[in-house]
Amino acid sequence: MTRSPKIRLTAAAVVLAALAAGTAATATAGPASTSTTAACGALFDDFNYSSRTDPNFTGHDWSIRTGAGGPGIPDTWSAANVSFPVVDGQKSLQLKATTNGTTSGTTQAQVQQNRLRFFEGTYATRFKFADAPISGNDGDLVNQTFYTISPLDYDWEPTYSELDISEYLPNGGWGETGPVDFITSWNTYQEDPFDGWRKSTARRFSHNGWHTLVTVVAGGHVKYYIDGSLAADHTTDDAGHNVYPRRPMTLNYNQWFIDLSGHTGGVSTYVQSADWVYYAKNETLTPAQITSRVNNFRAAGTTHRDTISC
Repeated sequence: MTRSPKIRLTAAAVVLAALAAGTAATATAGPASTSTTAACGALFDDFNYSSRTDPNFTGHDWSIRTGAGGPGIPDTWSAANVSFPVVDGQKSLQLKATTNGTTSGTTQAQVQQNRLRFFEGTYATRFKFADAPISGNDGDLVNQTFYTISPLDYDWEPTYSELDISEYLPNGGWGETGPVDFITSWNTYQEDPFDGWRKSTARRFSHNGWHTLVTVVAGGHVKYYIDGSLAADHTTDDAGHNVYPRRPMTLNYNQWFIDLSGHTGGVSTYVQSADWVYYAKNETLTPAQITSRVNNFRAAGTTHRDTISC
């Protein structure tokens, strides 16, 4: 997958900005388990918030990006693009991206967990991809994402870590002409001229609708599952560079435009939604175990729990 130097540079800048909103935490790797009960050292969020200004949202260590930079169209991040509607019967985090084909007429959205505390273990979210806008003409090169990332302290920084659990391009982009979901594990990169080491898997078909994304980081492997099926197993890139994370990361959702070349007039609005997110530190869980835990939280009326630090 080809990405511009600006995209990689600003991705690291986003992490540094997010850290300003919270205190960086240190995570220690430990042995994975296969427990079927909810263990200490986990995050669950059902996104049951009244609005983006709900004090519980920021109180639970989430922030909304409004700063400058990329990726996508620089300096177009809008807090107004984040909401918590009921989507298909469930309260959800919803991110909106809009464009009229100009930079001044474009807005993008991003939310993140602020602290560097996500490392080995199991990540999961129920995510709704969208092939078409909810209004306006289709065809924009929009990117719908769920990922983890650490700062890049300098070019080829050896502990840089990033897992693009899904980057869904419903209208193509980066050389693709149709719908594609990129799953990418990073080693490191340099900013200018851009060059990077990573392993990427491309799923070239529509992913429209709800999907459960699960990523297991354990034993030198990063295994990605979609709806219970193994989609990718990454260890090294094609040159032998290790793509297993080497340091704690932040947790992020965003929706942005690769560029504006696909726009055909008027204003187009795209949305992506997340029903819930779950992270189990240092545990190796199956997709079925994740589903069971989420169902148990909901049956108990639990909308948020954060025990990562214990």
